[in-house]
Formats: sequence, C-alpha cells, structure tokens
Amino acid sequence: MKTVMNTPTKLIAASLTLILCSLVLFGISQPTAPPNQHNLKSAPTEQPLTTDVIYIVRHADTQGGSNPDLSAAGQARAEHLASMLQDEQLAAVFVTNTNRSIQTGIPAATDAGITTTIYSPFDGAAVAAAITNIPGSNATLVVAHSNTVPLIITALGGPQFEDLEETEFDRLYAVTLSNGKHIRTLELHYE
Repeated sequence: MKTVMNTPTKLIAASLTLILCSLVLFGISQPTAPPNQHNLKSAPTEQPLTTDVIYIVRHADTQGGSNPDLSAAGQARAEHLASMLQDEQLAAVFVTNTNRSIQTGIPAATDAGITTTIYSPFDGAAVAAAITNIPGSNATLVVAHSNTVPLIITALGGPQFEDLEETEFDRLYAVTLSNGKHIRTLELHYE
C-alpha cells in the first residue's frame, strides 16, 4: 500500500528531516561561544589571573641638605598619600635608604600594617623583580627620586618618562601589570 502525502505534510516532514540532520551533523551539545569570545567553562586554568597596581612617587617635599628630612609640607603630602592609598591594601612599600624616601613611605606602610622594604635606587630591574614576585594580585607603593622614577617605570615595562624637575613632588604614577605584563601607566598629580 502506498502512502500519499499532501504538500503541507511533505513540507513539515522535509523540515523535520533537515532539523534532525543538522542536529546530528553539528551535535546536540551546549552552544559554544563565538570565535572572538571566550567560553569561561573551557578557559585554560594554567595560570591564575593576577593584576598588580604599582604606585610610584618621588619622595615628598624636603628641607634641603645632603640627606634631608621632609619639610612640614612634605610630611603633610606623605600623610595625604597614605590616605589616598588606604583602601588599596598595599602588599609592600619600597623605599630607598634616605630620610626623605623612608619618611614618605612610612605613613602608607603603617596604615597598611606592614614595614617598608629598602631597595637600591638605581637598580630598577631588582625592584621590578621583587614586585612581580609578590604572590597574588596586589598593590605596591614605590617611593623613588626625581631621576629614578622613570627608571622604575621602564623596568616595569612602562613608557619612557623624563626625569622630574627638582621642584616636582606631586607626581603619582600608577603602573598596571597583568600576570607580570605591562598594561598601562597613568600619570597623575596629588597635593
């Protein structure tokens, strides 16, 4: 006996056949992300994402001399810096072995409940390595000098900057690293 199908029935049967063939050919699985997007479930887990923000400043205003202390304006600036960074949960505060650098970094370190770490001012590579070896995502403060701020930024993979003028104490650089690779550097001013 021969079955006769009318035209609408033939169209429905052909559509169902096409749908079933498509499902078999392309699999009946969860939709995948478009090629330019990442599927979070299948993202590689080789290395956890870490993001570091390194704040680099020149020491605050000084009184003058060969190893000067901070002036009253410099002490106020160091306190203001500490208050600006109080929510950053600093993992480290790097300072040089000078009164002006130590006195600039101590308020931020004290607020964070940590001690300062002394570094060699002209060894940007060593301080950059120390920063990138701190485990996990973190924020770090580096108190440098007018002629070493650019050196440290460059050692972290950032752009080249000119040395700061002798009267410039208000620059704040924020260098962002992702898994140790430079992402961007912001140049800011603070009072």
